[in-house]
Amino acid sequence: MAPSEVTLHPTIDRSWLEQLVERDPSLHAFSLWDLDRFPTQVRFVSARIGEETIGYLLLWLGDPKHPIVQWFGETPDARALLDGLPAPPFGVVVPERVQDFVQPHLGAGEVVPLRLMEVPREATLPDVPADPAVRRLTGADRPQLTELAREATDFVASAYPSVDPDQQPVWGYFENGRLRGVARTSVQMSRVWMITGVYVHPGSRSRGYGLAITRALLGEGHRAGATVALYVREDRPAPRAVYAKAGFRERARRVWLGVGTILEAGTA
Repeated sequence: MAPSEVTLHPTIDRSWLEQLVERDPSLHAFSLWDLDRFPTQVRFVSARIGEETIGYLLLWLGDPKHPIVQWFGETPDARALLDGLPAPPFGVVVPERVQDFVQPHLGAGEVVPLRLMEVPREATLPDVPADPAVRRLTGADRPQLTELAREATDFVASAYPSVDPDQQPVWGYFENGRLRGVARTSVQMSRVWMITGVYVHPGSRSRGYGLAITRALLGEGHRAGATVALYVREDRPAPRAVYAKAGFRERARRVWLGVGTILEAGTA
């Protein structure tokens, strides 16, 4: 085998992945979390030169119905990962720097720029009083959580009817005793928290509820010693402004490429 030959392997070097999470927690958080929590719903493909890993794919095979792939690796040799992608339909999130060669190869029909935003664990948070209307939900709140999600037209809220707040952390904003906004953590490790599913009822928007919930999760994550991060669509200026006001700053730019599928309207 030539020293420079790239080979693909249907696995991931866990110790190597742990080192990546230590160096860049928000970028690789889902990879280690899914490997540990959802081993039957994920698959990895690693690109190697000899014993050195130069990139990898994380393939999420759970909901939604089409595979969602995260691509990591920006060197020219990482092009070999193209051979590890699944058959269409699927969506793949790639580094902005590799879009130029991945998109033409796939003939992607939908292209959505994304931003990874974070607040490092060592950052100093603004001194803002906690909003008493925000609290962590419990199982007793599940009927309200289900009702809020059923009223939603945004895809981002569609997972909430199946979420048990006693098992997966969810924070909510209550207005006169009614749940009007929610957010949850999809990754909650000692090193990093990932916020997802930020949703406010349309009738309660533009009142600062999303900002209050985001700040609550951010504060909880920092008290736990974690970097807190989230993904947001480039074409969603309102939530981007909310996250920036909470203290989030851009960490990386990535791009969703839809191959026979689309990124649902409310995502991120």
